[in-house]
Amino acid sequence: MDEIRLRIIHRKILLNCNVMIFTETWLNSGIPDNAIELAGRDTLRADRTADESGKTRGGGLCIYVNKAWCTNSVIVGRHCSANLEFLMTKELIVDFRKERGGTHDPIHINGMAVERVPSFKFLGTHISEDLSWTTNTSSLVKKDHQRLFFLWTLKKNQLSSAILVNFYRCAVESILTNCVTAWYGSCSVAERKALQRVVKTAQRITGTPLSAIEDIQRKRCLRRARSILKDSSHPAHRLFSLLPSGRRLRCLRTRTSRLRNSFFPRPSVYNGHSTFPLVNSS
Repeated sequence: MDEIRLRIIHRKILLNCNVMIFTETWLNSGIPDNAIELAGRDTLRADRTADESGKTRGGGLCIYVNKAWCTNSVIVGRHCSANLEFLMTKELIVDFRKERGGTHDPIHINGMAVERVPSFKFLGTHISEDLSWTTNTSSLVKKDHQRLFFLWTLKKNQLSSAILVNFYRCAVESILTNCVTAWYGSCSVAERKALQRVVKTAQRITGTPLSAIEDIQRKRCLRRARSILKDSSHPAHRLFSLLPSGRRLRCLRTRTSRLRNSFFPRPSVYNGHSTFPLVNSS
C-alpha cells in the first residue's frame, strides 16, 4: 500500500484517475478497510470466500473511486462462485485417427458442459484443432502491420537507421518470431511469404538488411537443440542423439509430414547443412 500511495503522489495521471481497480488482491475478513484506504477515495472490495468459491487463496477485487468524481458510490451486490473460472475454460480436440468412432463426449465441470472451440490462444500462439497455423500467421501479420505504421512514423521524423532497426527488433520481429521454432516449419508456402513480406517492408523503411524469418528459426532450433542435448533431465533429451562422429545429430524417423516439419526433426536437418558442429568435439 505504501508503494501505491507514493505512486499516486508523484504521478499526476494516477492522482487524477477516477477509478482504480485491482484484481487478485488476496484480501480476507482479517484485513480491515482502514488498512487499505487511500486518501480522497472510497474503498469498495469483494473478497474471495472459501464457502462460495471453494478456494482459500487468491482472488479478490478492490475498487477505489475518486471522491472528487463520485461522492455516493455504493456496492449494489457481490457475487462469488466457483463457476466463474469455468467461463474461461475451453475444450480443443486434436484427433487425426482414421477411424474416430463417432463424436467426442463433452467435458463437464460442476454439471456444466465446457465450450468446444476450433482454436485457442496459448502463450501468444494460436493453436488450431487441425494443427494448421493459418490463424496464428494471420494474427501475427495483422499485428505487425499495425506496428509498421509506427516504424514509418519514426522514419518520417528522420531518425537514424540504428534506432529504426532497434525499434523493429523490439516491436516487430519479437512478435513475428514468437515461438517460431514450434510453428514455422509447418507453415504453408503462402504463409511463409506473408511473414517474409513484413520483413521486406521493414527493410525498405529502415534501409538496412534484416534477418529472414527462416534464418532466425534455424538459429533458434539449433540453439534449443544444444540446450536439450546438454540437459539429461529434459523430457526430450532422448530424442536427440549424436552420430559416432560426435559432431552431427542423428535424424529421427518420421512417417508423416506433420511430424517431419515439427521442431524435433528440424535441428538434425539444419545441423546436417550447417558449417559448424552442433557441439564441440572436446
